[in-house]
Amino acid sequence: MNTDYMKRVIELANRGSGFVNPDPLSGAILVKDGQILGEGYYEAYGTDTAELKVLRKVQGDIAGSELYLNIEPFQSEQRIWECLNLIKELGIVKVLIGMRDPNPEKKIVFQSELAKLQIDCEIGILSEECEEQNEIYSYYCKHKEPFVIVKWAMTLDGKLATRTGDSKWISSEDSLRFVHILRQRVAAILVGENTVRQDNPLLTTRLEGMKISNPLRVIVSKYGNLSDDAQILKVDASVQTLIVASEFLPKDREAALLEHGVQIAKLKEREGRIDFRDIMKLLGSMGIDSLYIEGGSSILGSVFESGCVHKVYTAIAPKIIGGRTATTPVGGTGIERMRDAIVLKRVSHEIIGSDVIIKGYMD
Repeated sequence: MNTDYMKRVIELANRGSGFVNPDPLSGAILVKDGQILGEGYYEAYGTDTAELKVLRKVQGDIAGSELYLNIEPFQSEQRIWECLNLIKELGIVKVLIGMRDPNPEKKIVFQSELAKLQIDCEIGILSEECEEQNEIYSYYCKHKEPFVIVKWAMTLDGKLATRTGDSKWISSEDSLRFVHILRQRVAAILVGENTVRQDNPLLTTRLEGMKISNPLRVIVSKYGNLSDDAQILKVDASVQTLIVASEFLPKDREAALLEHGVQIAKLKEREGRIDFRDIMKLLGSMGIDSLYIEGGSSILGSVFESGCVHKVYTAIAPKIIGGRTATTPVGGTGIERMRDAIVLKRVSHEIIGSDVIIKGYMD
């Protein structure tokens, strides 16, 4: 076993980010005598997975080689059987896998089938890295609702913006690039109408030198109070917008929004607002496996109160702006006692540019 090969597999798999949802990121390497004979990754939803690409194209003396995969083969039974047959025919002696396929609907136990063919199989190489890489897939295939990531950038004194609402830019350039990497990974990105009014964002992915996938832009606007000049309403073949509104959305606003080519979903109001749990069910029914929420304060407060958050990123910039009325990240009612505070688990941090990025999980 060589963990460096699995690191390469993980790196390859990441190249499919934004193009394979709701399937997992998948990479494969075929190795013999310390030499890589072939490598590949899952490039787009519904195409051949990494292992099939490698096994179909590899040439030369393959017998005695080892196959590295970050995740078990996961597509149709027909393709899994093809993979097993190719492994046998090519004389591959061992398959090393980062993580099992967590899909509860899967019927083929890959390791057991390899054992029947007298092919060695080891599962769990760099398992933590592989499982985090495909945490979106693991959650969605079990729950059929999006894995929810929230992120905000704040100053050292915990502010999202100055007292006048100015927030451009709190984060460093490197930290802003990290935001676009997150956007590339997910199927949808969500903000509230206040953010649209204040920042007029595009919410597209912008990464130089990379093939880009834009997530579905989801705007929560109860009564459709969005300016016709909002950039978010500009849609084309590469970027789409969904307005999540109340069942009481005025007809004239609905008609005006539809003229821009956006989609509209109307949900029932609960205690005068749109419940995030209903939004999750809606997006899940649309095949949206992941949702990235950028705020602002009101939306973040609502989503935390709903209990829908799974992962949190906070970018802390070494800046101090002060001000009692300056916006803080998480709005809503808030808690009364410190003992009731949300405590993140599996917390880690890294420095990107001049900012500290803290990552943690709600579980």
